[in-house]
Amino acid sequence: MEFEQLLNGWNEELLETEGILEVVLIILLLHLLEESEEGSASEIKELLRPWLELGIPLPRVHLVNGDVLQNVVVVQLFDSVAVFKNATNQLRVSVPYVNIVSWGAF
Repeated sequence: MEFEQLLNGWNEELLETEGILEVVLIILLLHLLEESEEGSASEIKELLRPWLELGIPLPRVHLVNGDVLQNVVVVQLFDSVAVFKNATNQLRVSVPYVNIVSWGAF
């Protein structure tokens, strides 16, 4: 449940069953988690930007599910998604930043 959704659902019943301190703690933790996810996505975006600008192929991009994209060029960087193109067959793949584990030669 996102931070804003929890705030919208804030009511007296929730406070009575959980207690004010527990609810505040839960909201704080959810807010921190939401910010950290956004921060890591923008961080990956900025790390991929030089590859986009130079147009140099990445030998490998490792994904969370264990897949590996090989010999790809960064075509576009959006707010939450990177678009890669295979340098040999021109196949395009959109990958959310949260699914990218690492990239490079290894």
